[in-house]
Amino acid sequence: MITEWIPQFDRLAENYQQKVEEQLETLPLDEIRETYEEVYVNPEPVDMTTVEEVPFVSREELDSEQLTDTAKEAIKNGEVAALLMAGGQGTRLEHPGPKGTFSFDGLSLFELQAKQIKAAEHAFGRPVQWYIMTSDINHTETLSFFREHNHFGFEEDNIHFFRQEHFPALSKDGGLLLTENKDILLTPNGNGGIFSALKTSGMLEDMKERGIRHVFMNNVDNAVVKVLDPVLLGLHVSEDNDVTSKSILPKPGESVGRLSLVNGEKSVVEYTELPEGAGEKFQNGNIGIHVFGMEYLDKAAAVKVPYHLALKKLEHMNENMLLVKDEVLKFEKFYFDAFRHARKHMTLQVDRKGEFSPLKNKVGKDSIETAYNDLKDEGIV
Repeated sequence: MITEWIPQFDRLAENYQQKVEEQLETLPLDEIRETYEEVYVNPEPVDMTTVEEVPFVSREELDSEQLTDTAKEAIKNGEVAALLMAGGQGTRLEHPGPKGTFSFDGLSLFELQAKQIKAAEHAFGRPVQWYIMTSDINHTETLSFFREHNHFGFEEDNIHFFRQEHFPALSKDGGLLLTENKDILLTPNGNGGIFSALKTSGMLEDMKERGIRHVFMNNVDNAVVKVLDPVLLGLHVSEDNDVTSKSILPKPGESVGRLSLVNGEKSVVEYTELPEGAGEKFQNGNIGIHVFGMEYLDKAAAVKVPYHLALKKLEHMNENMLLVKDEVLKFEKFYFDAFRHARKHMTLQVDRKGEFSPLKNKVGKDSIETAYNDLKDEGIV
């Protein structure tokens, strides 16, 4: 059976065979096989006839002053935490380290966000808990970076690091892959693993024990993100939402998912799964900024969300035990697949300027240059 999963098994030395056997025993093989069949062999394309525009509000429709007061009260009462998704490396930026350590004029992405949280702390005299999801590939480096920078003024007890969960990469034949060190190749299981990772790491329980009721989540690579945005946070609190999302009007062909209703339920159709040209029909681009209620986080941690396929060139040992970098199957969960379990979900559409400047590439669109220019425009650097 083991050679069905790892064809090179018989070519491994005995000590490596034992290690691989032990690793194999920990894997959910039935789930892996089912995922391979459903996501790669027999994928179901998005049925666009079931997808509709999501209802949304704009800032102009809201009493921003009142919502800001509501948000301030929640922060003052210690009911708000910040949650950062920071599991990526700066590979595409040709930056040697976690993406959050990339700096503009000496200010790292981590520090840009830390300063905003610290400003809220100083304004209300109450510590804000900051939960940061890393991954195995950058966890140690991330912790070292925070230590080297004295945790950006935070008390160590108020920053909480936890790791993203994993799922095996597969060959196109459905076999498991081996790393250069003769380990089974595991990769981060996508941002949708954040809910179960919060639970299994004990972070969800930590939040409850601290009396946290509202969790503001964002990505590390939005250079101009407004962490703890009081209008979004105030809308979430005042409307008693499970989920409150921030969106922008996407550019034609822009690489952002579209917040939408799928079969009448809140969701996001990821840009990689949209038929060509279909994205232009939808007005709300997902920019990875959301506020969650604690009851929803409990629910989202318990439900099963599907995997999606990503084709990636990853280093692994081929059938001849040579190290190659070929295209393999990587499976990822998306957090927004759990949105349909939300009791109440609202979307706030905002202007792109001063809200969204993704740092994805070294040059071209969504690049170091575009992010730096946006930071300068906002007077941040």
